Amino acid sequence: MRKVLILFFCFPILALSQQSRGYEKRPLNVPIGITNKNNPVVIQNVPPFLWHRGCGPTALGMIVGYYDLKSFDNLFPDSSLDQSNEINLLIASEEHYSDYSLPKDYYPDLIQDLSELGNPHQSNSIADFMNTSKSINGNYWGWSWSSDIGTAFEQYVEFRDPSYITNTEYEYFSSDSWNEYKAEIDNNRPVIILVDTEADGETDHFVVGIGYDDTNQEYACYDTWDSNIHWYEWQEINNGVYWGVYGFNKFQIEKTVSSCGNIYKELKGDYQVVDALGRKARLQKNTLLFYIYDNGEVQKRIIVE
Repeated sequence: MRKVLILFFCFPILALSQQSRGYEKRPLNVPIGITNKNNPVVIQNVPPFLWHRGCGPTALGMIVGYYDLKSFDNLFPDSSLDQSNEINLLIASEEHYSDYSLPKDYYPDLIQDLSELGNPHQSNSIADFMNTSKSINGNYWGWSWSSDIGTAFEQYVEFRDPSYITNTEYEYFSSDSWNEYKAEIDNNRPVIILVDTEADGETDHFVVGIGYDDTNQEYACYDTWDSNIHWYEWQEINNGVYWGVYGFNKFQIEKTVSSCGNIYKELKGDYQVVDALGRKARLQKNTLLFYIYDNGEVQKRIIVE
């Protein structure tokens, strides 16, 4: 009876996770989309990184680079406006490449690597935390799972600076997903979108969503294959639909600083911190605190000793 219950609860997790594929360059049959629009809604200063050992870690590298430019400057050692070699190594290190990618394997011939056969290095790059290319996770060269992106963001940020606080969520395509996507863009929070570039009904690529055109219901993205902004129609993944959307990852990051017993958090929008009685809060361990933001969001937090 216990075995039946375990299988029942595990199956939906596998079914709802989807992979990218290791396309280093744009396939010839993939449309390039619109590359120029007048007066669209676009987040500024998202670095347009180019494909480096997987579209998943490259896309998440853009998200990390964006927040590095927004005062979370311990995430990358260099200015993330430029995709330096040091930044590339933090996207996917040499150890990651040698332990999990050599020899390179392509579908359907999965080759076992050190994730199964040996003692791999301690994770030191985004691709490590994302399990990119690891055979134990069923990933070929450059492949990643959508279910690993949120955890990879949280673990990489903690690896670089444990004082930063992260929160991630996943939004599947639905009747309301367009409004959810616009809300992230309006709040200057780029997302990672999992798409089907080839219109075969299967996911194959991660891109960074940075803008929208509400008139035509089109999303703007950096696709890791060049530095241009590309526009595509917001449509659900399906046979015959190029650049169809499966879902997208949401990201938030905060700083925590303690000074004179007061709690301060840096996040978009002003806020106040109160206790259960509505009084202005000071740092108290093992006490329920409420963070009330100007946008109406309320977060409950407990600092555990």
